[in-house]
Amino acid sequence: MVGAGNTAMDSARVARRMGAEAVTVVYRRSRRESPARTEELEHAIEEGIEFLWLTNPVEIVGNSSAWVTGMRVQTMELGEPDASGRRRPVPVAGSEALIDIDTVCLLYTSRCV
Repeated sequence: MVGAGNTAMDSARVARRMGAEAVTVVYRRSRRESPARTEELEHAIEEGIEFLWLTNPVEIVGNSSAWVTGMRVQTMELGEPDASGRRRPVPVAGSEALIDIDTVCLLYTSRCV
């Protein structure tokens, strides 16, 4: 899952309950800046959802058959507050990594690929 609001928590928990071996939430800010309710986050953690805080997707990687095989991510750090008052995520140079995945849900755009 990309995003850390209430909809992301619901989607992650349902995916886990429906049989996903592992579910990871990727979010560019820290847990403290997550828009999800504290209870939603706690329930997701209790149900085994993993979180990659301060991590931003850079690229969705696929194979020649157009199946998702990974996601390139970059570590972020929190800078000065943005217009909303939350600290703005800033990329950490040289911190890109590839994580193995087979499904991506982009909750801030309401699309899955």
